Amino acid sequence: MDLLEKIQGDKFYLIDFYAAWCAPCKMQVEILDDLQTKLPSDVEIIKIDVDLDKLNTIQFDAMYQVQGVPTLMLFHQGKLLWKHYGVKFGDDLLTIINQHVNN
Repeated sequence: MDLLEKIQGDKFYLIDFYAAWCAPCKMQVEILDDLQTKLPSDVEIIKIDVDLDKLNTIQFDAMYQVQGVPTLMLFHQGKLLWKHYGVKFGDDLLTIINQHVNN
């Protein structure tokens, strides 16, 4: 399934655009791995390596401006709810996600 189709679903999708060579991205990946167990069951984390997944990176850049890595985007039913450039720490990220999930 195409990623643009997938984010149309009823779950909340947190997409992390990262690069393997990027030190802040490595930190963000660790934060997301730790956060995974604390997230509501209807939240799915999707990690996109901008160097390996060029198609999704180009599509999302054209539509939502992936201007650097890491970039985090939260979607629900195809709508962009939140976007952040740079590292976002666990507690802050959990609060933001829960605010959107509980609305």
